[in-house]
Amino acid sequence: MRERSVFGSFRRVAETSSNIKAMISRSRGPHYRRVISLALAVMIAAATALLAVPADAAGKGVLHVIQGLPGRSLDISVDGRTVARGVKAAEIVGPLDVAAGQRKVTAREGGKVVIERVVTVGADSNLDVVVHRPAAPTAAPVITTYANKLTGIPKDKAALRVAHTAAVGPADIRVNGKVLFANVANGESLDVVVPAGTYSVEIVPAGATSPVILGPLALPVKAGYLTRVFAIGEPNSKTMNVTVTSLRLPSAGSDRPNLVNTGTGGQAAGLVNGEQSPVAPIALVALLLVGASLLTIRKVVRR
Repeated sequence: MRERSVFGSFRRVAETSSNIKAMISRSRGPHYRRVISLALAVMIAAATALLAVPADAAGKGVLHVIQGLPGRSLDISVDGRTVARGVKAAEIVGPLDVAAGQRKVTAREGGKVVIERVVTVGADSNLDVVVHRPAAPTAAPVITTYANKLTGIPKDKAALRVAHTAAVGPADIRVNGKVLFANVANGESLDVVVPAGTYSVEIVPAGATSPVILGPLALPVKAGYLTRVFAIGEPNSKTMNVTVTSLRLPSAGSDRPNLVNTGTGGQAAGLVNGEQSPVAPIALVALLLVGASLLTIRKVVRR
């Protein structure tokens, strides 16, 4: 790919400025000062436009907030804006469209902050944000995030995630009686792609078969979906519960393209993934403005 520096644009603007001053210095008339001010203002605006990127160019992301604190009713806010009130355990808030970047997620109960954390949201990302207890049941709540990879899978397959967000120590996740993920710590998860169907899922203490912390659960997983399972609660207080939710995934096969990029150099360098760089139309307008100002100057000074 050909690399181009913005400094080249500044040099061209500077050269244009010198040419304008030289032309004006040989001219006389009552419009002298006004023409200089207009030309300089247009050139400054053009240089700014060449470098500026619209605020929404950073993209957006999606959040799903899972309430994993049994016995509590929470108000959830993002960046100070309340998005849900009175959220019970095992309930989900979202999907929430948010700007990419650092987002502050706050959970309150009765107006008092229970937990507040900053999460990083990437452009076009999809995140699960779980409010839950750590392994120690009496410890302060924590927030754990899980990135949902919405990539294509074969049409007869399903994606499955089982997350350990219960207030209990390391555990084994068993699927159809077989340990698929051993010694899973609080906050960790198992991610697998499996044939569509119904599976028996249970969580047991690491290295043991009993007592069963959660399950067995008859869990249907649908082809073409990412099914997420979050274990929440605490066994000793008999508050163990589960949140199950799913997201549709794209097909593993690619669709017909609706835009074909025919190169990445020269004039095609601003096209990436079928989208035109947001700077390109701004730069074009800026150049047109500069050209219009030159024509205006020449017309005025030659009277």
